[in-house]
Amino acid sequence: MKKFTAVSIAVAAALCAGCSGNGGQGTASAPRATAGTIANPTDFPMAPGAKILDAKPFNQTIVNSQGAGGTTLSQGAGTYHGHSVIAQSTASLAEVKAWLTKLEASPPAGYVYVADAQHPDAVSVASRYGVTYAVFKRGTKGAVIAVIDPSKAHDKLGFMLSLVDKYRMLPESMRAPIDEETKKQTGMSVTEALDPSAPVGMTIEALREVNGSDDPAIVEVDAAKV
Repeated sequence: MKKFTAVSIAVAAALCAGCSGNGGQGTASAPRATAGTIANPTDFPMAPGAKILDAKPFNQTIVNSQGAGGTTLSQGAGTYHGHSVIAQSTASLAEVKAWLTKLEASPPAGYVYVADAQHPDAVSVASRYGVTYAVFKRGTKGAVIAVIDPSKAHDKLGFMLSLVDKYRMLPESMRAPIDEETKKQTGMSVTEALDPSAPVGMTIEALREVNGSDDPAIVEVDAAKV
């Protein structure tokens, strides 16, 4: 099996030992609307032919913006409020990536594109899991737009889907050794992987929504630092 096997076993063992406490910080849940009837609350357009599967408020306090996500809304540590949208396109992966490239060249009014060269480590980590993304900023507001290859992402991250909810329920004392082991083997802790504003965390949330489909997934997060 893949290099994640040992990490999977470690996480599973910890979870079976007993879960208590509260989960981590992140995106707040909101009532779901029927797919196809959901409006896009972000400042960014959606790719042509894409159907929005979920849209909800985004609320997060970021303590350290230098982890595997690296780009965290381009504004660094702080408290953010905004929106999170997950969609899926019937277009090819190449076509959706081309849409993202055009968005980088011509972002919404007031936004500027943050070049990949400013966060190369995060770009490398994301591409490993089938994620192509772009970061934008406008004053105290930032945005991350991700295009995801669900097949590749599921191959690399699928084992996490059945574990993340229980992981979030673990007390900090049980999370720390799992994070340390994961960091050693993958270069990224579980906590970093679940950051909802970083490309890998966005991917894990998207995989839940696309439910096994291989059509390209799109995640848009925009949020202002308050």
